[in-house]
Amino acid sequence: MDGVRGYPREQPEDLWRPPQEPGGEPGPGPGRTELETEPDGPDEAAEPAAYGSVRFPAQRPWASPTVPRTPRVPRAARPARAARPTRPTRPSGRPRAPLYGSPLGEREAWHVNEDVDLAELDPHGGARRRAAVKVARIQHPRKRRRQVLRITTGLCAAIVLGVAGLGTYAYNHLFGQVATESLAGLANRPAAARADRWGNVPENILLLGSQTRDGQHGLHLGNSSKLGTDISDTAMLVHISAERKWATVVSIPRDLVVPRPQCQGRLDPTQAVPAASAAMFDLAMNLGGPTCAVATVEQMTGIRIDHFVEINFNAFQSLTAAVGGVTVCVPPPGINDPDYSGLVLGPGLHTISGAQSLAFVRDRHGLADGTDLNRIRMQQMFVSSLFNKLAGAGTLGDPITLYRIANAVTSNLTVDTGLDSIDAMVGLAGSVQSLQSHYIQFITVPYDFDPTNQNRVIPGAGFDEAWADLRQDTPLPGSNAARSFGTAPSAAATSAPAAPTLPMTGTEVDVYNGTQVPHLALYASENLSALGVTANVGEGSPIGAAARTEVLYPTGQRARAENLAAHFGGTGAVRPVQSASVHALTLVIGLNPPTSLVTQPVGGAGPGSPADTASADGLPAAAAASPDASGAATPVPNASISAESRSGDENICSDLPSTVSFGGKP
Repeated sequence: MDGVRGYPREQPEDLWRPPQEPGGEPGPGPGRTELETEPDGPDEAAEPAAYGSVRFPAQRPWASPTVPRTPRVPRAARPARAARPTRPTRPSGRPRAPLYGSPLGEREAWHVNEDVDLAELDPHGGARRRAAVKVARIQHPRKRRRQVLRITTGLCAAIVLGVAGLGTYAYNHLFGQVATESLAGLANRPAAARADRWGNVPENILLLGSQTRDGQHGLHLGNSSKLGTDISDTAMLVHISAERKWATVVSIPRDLVVPRPQCQGRLDPTQAVPAASAAMFDLAMNLGGPTCAVATVEQMTGIRIDHFVEINFNAFQSLTAAVGGVTVCVPPPGINDPDYSGLVLGPGLHTISGAQSLAFVRDRHGLADGTDLNRIRMQQMFVSSLFNKLAGAGTLGDPITLYRIANAVTSNLTVDTGLDSIDAMVGLAGSVQSLQSHYIQFITVPYDFDPTNQNRVIPGAGFDEAWADLRQDTPLPGSNAARSFGTAPSAAATSAPAAPTLPMTGTEVDVYNGTQVPHLALYASENLSALGVTANVGEGSPIGAAARTEVLYPTGQRARAENLAAHFGGTGAVRPVQSASVHALTLVIGLNPPTSLVTQPVGGAGPGSPADTASADGLPAAAAASPDASGAATPVPNASISAESRSGDENICSDLPSTVSFGGKP
């Protein structure tokens, strides 16, 4: 055994060997004769056997041309070699390679040591089974590839089905518990905003905070008299610009007295809620649900509402808990309201969530005058802090966190059907995420206190101008967005309102009511008369039911028509239309008239009966701003921002209302 580790030395397989004869003696090789197999002498016969079997093709038997050679004597026959063990071969005939390679060649993989007791080394047969599996993989590589392909395909299919199933579950779980109401049933709505040159349109979302107690959990929620109600104590109109660069959040006081259109009943949709010329804003949702609140805002502003979101007490508490609390600032000396909202907090910064956050945004008795107006200022500070936390933490761009927040609040939300999908929710979150807090402006719509009832407010100077700015998709003058992007109307806006250029004295106007709301033409004629206009109230309407307020003018009266429109919010609020059927300026009140045009003047004659001096809800009628001594309309400020405004990045401890004396322990 002269090989390595006792193995016999291997001979090259391509060497030529003489064929075996039956007697065991090798015969003459190819091309040799018997004479050529004779040995030359004793020395040649003694050559090693290793060299006797090699014949090279170039060799020739040497013969002298002159001296004949003696015939050679055949060499001694070499013993026959034992038959080589046959090795398994692949179907192609090539020998199999060792499992992991070997320095000794491929035969080492097939060697079996007879001295090793496999039963002793591998009593349970695990190693042999694993070896058999490896051998099978080598012997059948295609089968192995097919098996791997099947496993991979199965895993991919399982993952796809799992993701699809999880998505379906998440969709059904989230949106299966969201209450929805359609806005498709609203009639005579303002026109949708036009797209800019890039195809973008502004978005207008109405946020409604319901104070219903039905099914709500928590302390200090009031007595049983609140059950069955659904009043919107909080209302904010969020306008997001077409380019998604800035936003304006306008708070609408709950005690604002404005006209309300006819709506379907909240409790019984088959019953209609009659229109009212002057009614508290928060009663619209209580009487007709969130869609009636949308209709009231559209009539009041001339802005088409794209979506609405109604959130109740439970949803608000879950939202603040899901985001990990919101940082707020309490002005000194603190808030002590243990009997109403239950809020007791010392001055300074606090991180609140759950029931405490609900008490914070509901509290008004702990503030100086106990009115809803100071509560709005605290709510604006809260919302700005909430936005900064969501935007700063990247929450609006994190699907997992968004799902967690949505899962916490969807069971207590009511939205329009346009938001009842993942795409719509993600799109809305993307619109908000792209905003910078520096370009978010919070304002309270301009108001005045009602002189007949100090617990109510009426539209004040700049009321119509604020809505006109939003209709134009224009930042409010004086805001950070206005300083950075200007106040020119965007491509998605209608034409900007022009300033009055002609005196109204001596102008004659015929006034008609194109709605079912009573007395609008009478109130408009009285407001026009205060400007020096000769106004005549007509019966019916020359164009029937009017979807919007228009001033019809004959040929040559365009300037006076545009001048009349400019006194009441511009052409976005009152549209001048040339008509051959009229011979004088004709004002037709539509479903979305400017508030300053149709509000009952203080001390006005009215229809004459005591019942007509109040709204259909028994509330006092609103008062309008009086003209100055010259008979012209009271000028409105150029800036639409009222004193009660704040930017999204403003210090949350600045511009806060004062509080009552602090008498408890925080």
